[in-house]
Amino acid sequence: MKKKKLKIEFFNTTPDLDFSLKIFLPFVKQVCQQEHIPVGQVRIIGVTDEYLRTLHQQFLDDDSYSDVMVFPLDEGMNKEAEIYISVERAQANAKRYRVTIQEEIARLLSHALLHLQGFDDQTSADRKKMRAEENRILKKYWKPLLNSK
Repeated sequence: MKKKKLKIEFFNTTPDLDFSLKIFLPFVKQVCQQEHIPVGQVRIIGVTDEYLRTLHQQFLDDDSYSDVMVFPLDEGMNKEAEIYISVERAQANAKRYRVTIQEEIARLLSHALLHLQGFDDQTSADRKKMRAEENRILKKYWKPLLNSK
């Protein structure tokens, strides 16, 4: 069976981002292909804190803020998925962790893609394992992209 070509789309619904999310195209593409993330189409959507909070409440019955949510829209190896990133929360996290907004968004994308691969972050042990994987992905794929520019 022939694998479908990966389709990645970016949308930003906030005025708070002074760069295009499209800068993450090579990163997302590499991670999906090299890490065998089972997706054929991914939409990455930058949203406000309140919009993501509404999704968090609606789908997880949790009225708290979140920085990223991922929705697999179907099953299988070439599934379609949507990743929602709170641009405001990413900016606050970047400041808090003393990284660039681009690196924080790359971490959030890594986190979402790991969820699509089957990783979970419900327990402390799961969160620790997921954070280690995020760090590995950033080191392997994000840092080299920065150094190549």
